[in-house]
Amino acid sequence: MSGVYVLDARSGRIGEVMERLEGRVVLRPVGGGREWDCLPEDVEEAAPAEVLRERVRRLNRDTRSREETVGQEAV
Repeated sequence: MSGVYVLDARSGRIGEVMERLEGRVVLRPVGGGREWDCLPEDVEEAAPAEVLRERVRRLNRDTRSREETVGQEAV
C-alpha cells in the first residue's frame, strides 16, 4: 500500500502512505512535510482530483510564502 494517496477521515488531510507500523498507517503530506500516523480503519483511498487539488494548494502556499520572504528582504 506504500506510495498510495489516502484521505485521513479523522483530520480530513490527504497523505501518501509511507508504511504500516505496529497496526498504524504512517502518512506524509502531499509534497512532503512532517509525517503523522492513523489507524487503518480511518483511511480511504483519495481520488486523483483530491490529490491534485492538494498539490496545487501546497504549491500556492509555498509560492505565497516565498513572495512574502522576498518582499520583506526588499524593505
